Amino acid sequence: MTDREARKPRQVDGRRRIFCGAALALLLLANGCATRPGQLFLEVAECDSGRVVLRCETQPQAEFTVRFLHSYDRAFFAEHYRVLAAGRILLTHMTFKSSLNGQGFAMGTYRARPDGSSELADIDQELEKVFFRLGSPDLANHTLTTGGRTLRLLDYAQAGDLLCIRVRTQ
Repeated sequence: MTDREARKPRQVDGRRRIFCGAALALLLLANGCATRPGQLFLEVAECDSGRVVLRCETQPQAEFTVRFLHSYDRAFFAEHYRVLAAGRILLTHMTFKSSLNGQGFAMGTYRARPDGSSELADIDQELEKVFFRLGSPDLANHTLTTGGRTLRLLDYAQAGDLLCIRVRTQ
């Protein structure tokens, strides 16, 4: 081999490029960096700006819960939802320790639970988004539980922000 041939850039054949591309795609999928077409995401966004502050993979029929301290009773209140599809969320039931002062809920079936808390069951109200004003750590301390994880929403947005939770595709 001459000196000139040694300095010449090496050409990669088509099969090698295909192999390298496939290996890279598998590596990205294994590390969760690539998404499947039609993959659903649970997004928490600032309602006014649309800025997404938290995004988690989800799937149809997955359940999630928004929990906070009720401002009057200083007791927990939890809203339980189910993912139906992109743009479709089902409010299934609510659990709470609150005495519901001033609430007057007209939906669902009220049940006292053995642990002293209560439930409004059988609500089954379909929504496009869940809206709420994020409370401060001492007044509400909202959390989102999804996929076996509980996330403190004040770690992602500011107290007083109007937030909305929605289901979207990639």
